[in-house]
Amino acid sequence: MKGISKKNILLIEDNQGDIRLIKEMLNEIYSFKYQLVTAITLKQGLEEIRMYQKDIVLILLDLNLPDSKGKHTFDAIKEKAKKIPIVLVSELRNIDLSIALLKEGAQDYISKQDMNSTLLEKTILYAIERENLFFKLSQETNLLQISNSNYIGRELKMIDLKKEVNDLLIKSGQKERYVIVPQNSD
Repeated sequence: MKGISKKNILLIEDNQGDIRLIKEMLNEIYSFKYQLVTAITLKQGLEEIRMYQKDIVLILLDLNLPDSKGKHTFDAIKEKAKKIPIVLVSELRNIDLSIALLKEGAQDYISKQDMNSTLLEKTILYAIERENLFFKLSQETNLLQISNSNYIGRELKMIDLKKEVNDLLIKSGQKERYVIVPQNSD
């Protein structure tokens, strides 16, 4: 995949066995090139994001780290990694927490017990693509809002001009030409 060739995947995980396992799974993936960067605490992960944010294409995040647990871990990473997709990787099978974090911006959730290289590859590719689509959608939404604002501004100017023309026509003894329909203020 072009979008993530020779980029960094940040794995924030404290369990050395899980780090080795995820590295082995990533080594079985040939659809893109990456460099794996690891951090074992929230503090180290935040530092990696601060230093290399433009080069990180995805974060694999364990929610339970030595210096942070659960939602707090996600919130801290999400605050600093605004445009980087985050995939939660956890031993916990807390469906309520994972759904809540997906609603707050996590791209996916993988249980460590269910993880294999095929699932990991698919999850990474989909998460990056979803984040790219979300970014494009946000840009288009902003452009539409600007366009709509400009349109409304022009309409209001037209109403003002019609009022001025009507006032001038009345002053000169003629009938109003434009019927101005009051706008509802819902």
